[in-house]
Amino acid sequence: MTDKHDEHTGSSKFQKFGLLLALAFYIISVIMVFRFQRGGDILDKNVKTITFAHWSLEDGFREGFDEAIKLFEEYKAKQGQKVKVLQTTVPFPGYAQWFMTQLIGGDPADVIKIGASSDIQNQYFTPLSQYIGNPNPFNKGTPLEGVPWKDTYVDDMRGSLDWNYAEYYGVGICVHTFRMYVNMELLQKATGSRKLPETLTEWLSICEKMREYGKKIGKPVIPVGVRGFDRGTINSLLSYYQSQLNADLNDTLPEFCGDISAVDIFKGLEDGKISRERQLAAVSVIAEIGKYFCDGFPSTDLEQTKFLFFTGNVGFFPEGTWNAFSMINNSPFEVEIIDVPVIGPDHKYSKFFSGRPYEQGAVGAMFGIPKASKNFGLALEFLQFITSWKINQMTMVDHCKWIAAVKKVKYTGIMAKMQPLPGSRRANAGFYFGFGTKSYKKIYETIEASIINKTPDPQEYFWRDFISRIPDMHDEITEMIENGKRNMLNIETMRSSAALGMKYKALSQQEVSRLKFRSQMNLENLVARYKNSRNNIMLNSLLENLKTEK
Repeated sequence: MTDKHDEHTGSSKFQKFGLLLALAFYIISVIMVFRFQRGGDILDKNVKTITFAHWSLEDGFREGFDEAIKLFEEYKAKQGQKVKVLQTTVPFPGYAQWFMTQLIGGDPADVIKIGASSDIQNQYFTPLSQYIGNPNPFNKGTPLEGVPWKDTYVDDMRGSLDWNYAEYYGVGICVHTFRMYVNMELLQKATGSRKLPETLTEWLSICEKMREYGKKIGKPVIPVGVRGFDRGTINSLLSYYQSQLNADLNDTLPEFCGDISAVDIFKGLEDGKISRERQLAAVSVIAEIGKYFCDGFPSTDLEQTKFLFFTGNVGFFPEGTWNAFSMINNSPFEVEIIDVPVIGPDHKYSKFFSGRPYEQGAVGAMFGIPKASKNFGLALEFLQFITSWKINQMTMVDHCKWIAAVKKVKYTGIMAKMQPLPGSRRANAGFYFGFGTKSYKKIYETIEASIINKTPDPQEYFWRDFISRIPDMHDEITEMIENGKRNMLNIETMRSSAALGMKYKALSQQEVSRLKFRSQMNLENLVARYKNSRNNIMLNSLLENLKTEK
């Protein structure tokens, strides 16, 4: 029989051995982190290491940047510098928490995809204004050689400018548009034709035929796939049709030059200059399309709908072009990419139609360099490298099948169908019945309820719900007014700092000019913030008037 004392001794020795292993692992981890934070490698102190982090798990993205990283490391090696770039991916659902933890902990990635407010960017990210006016050195020998970095972008970097702080905290890498993916095999079987819909009426007619086809073969055919869980499909369709029906108001209604505002809309409604029917027509349009969503669509997420599409159960899927490669590559049948159908002359709301929305928007997917980066110079080089003419095309066009951020890129084949359309060249019109996170969430919930309950009059249903929520929206708008005041104080502080800086004699002429430019931008932003605050005060009064409407 085994002695219990010996048994206990053996167990104790095993525990001690385990503790020693854990301690050794901890010490090695600390050393590796210490070396890594200082841009080195545990085995070679001459190796500089930077991290490139993002949430983009779409097909082709990581592979494209693996190739870009390899080319960058080879480029630096030819310069005599050993460099290692680590690509880190974090799934989108957990990215926001990880992102903030990294920044607050003081150990973030050196080049990181930005997903935060202006205040967070101002607090944690390095301003890039002094660099974007200089040519991107990696464009040498390309059509963009010698062009200022900001002017190499299709939007001249307007999308990267933070208007609150008049600063560039990051730069984008791609452009996305909203398109519709079509299962051509299902279209052929359901309609006996390969004719694709161009107008909303044609689209709805085909959807009805797809539904009838599903009943005929005893298969659950879903005419329109939807991202319901995050309300992405309803959000995009609402924006798309709202602009078709109201974009011309930008030409006539604003008090000052610029895009229409919520104050313009509610003042127009109060004065009778615009009709409620027109402003809420898009709600009815979404309700029409919603008849062809799947049962339980609010709980259906992107991946579920993609799976249903790949298995042949979905006819049409309105979605961004960031999923184009995945949709085509993973489908066992022919997939066509088309524009989302417009409101044609045969639709009851054709009387409001003002043209297809203008799509040439801002470059997105911004990457910046945190202030806590231990290797700013190397991180800036890498950021310029991946936004150069050759590399941006290689990663975005060749690998991801996305529209590149840079100018002078030619697109062929399926990519040509994804390019931004000039449309009516009018600015898009917003849906101005939400003023913050809570009220916008309620907008989508109300539209969802209208679809689920098959409400006879979606506009009236929406309007009554909107009126009932005015007290809550007053609170949201009041908070916006207070935030506006804080922003104006911050902007005025920056203007004062710039004024003091310009008096510092040691500054070069270039630095003084840059400070003057920043000060002018801050002044313009201050005026814009003041106008917004004034509009929000007026908005509270206009909403109060709506409550008394009979």
